[in-house]
This record gives sequence, structure tokens and C-alpha cells, in this order.
Amino acid sequence: MDVKCPGCFAITTVFSHAHSVVMCGSCSQVLAQPTGGKARLTEGCSFRRKV
Repeated sequence: MDVKCPGCFAITTVFSHAHSVVMCGSCSQVLAQPTGGKARLTEGCSFRRKV
């Protein structure tokens, strides 16, 4: 899925079942954290599923 960073509005592709912390490539803000199943998005992030 595409995740938009709330700080710099850059779009990053994130796997729904990510096993590591996903950081923004532009501003290094944490976008998603692993939970053992699906990754949990940081509050304020907007997302769009890839089709």
C-alpha cells in the first residue's frame, strides 16, 4: 500500500505485513511498526491500497 507521510507528504510503499519498522525516505519519520501480523500505521498517516 502507499502511505503518505504526515510531515513531508512524501509517498512510500509499505507491505501490509512488514516485519521491520518503516521510515520515511525523506524526513526519517516512522510510518509503520510491526505487530506480529499486519503493520500498524503511525497516527496521522493516510494510505491507499494498491490494486
